[in-house]
Amino acid sequence: MPSSSSSAVTVKLHRALYMHDAITEAATTFADFASFAVRAEGSHYVVDVTDIDGDVEGDVVAEFCNFALANTAIRRKGAHA
Repeated sequence: MPSSSSSAVTVKLHRALYMHDAITEAATTFADFASFAVRAEGSHYVVDVTDIDGDVEGDVVAEFCNFALANTAIRRKGAHA
């Protein structure tokens, strides 16, 4: 679950579900809407999301997480094809 302060959110994504490359690709894709710092911490990738654009319609962090998960699914499917 994301935890937040005024303009920052920290998200923990379990390493069994998400691939690092998929997360960094999502961060690049959403770079116009926020800043992302990704690090491995135990069984999770921890993503610090800062400078979130308040003028964007929708939830930037939730969309980022969805994109990272979709990227992971695509990569895993390609690896097993």
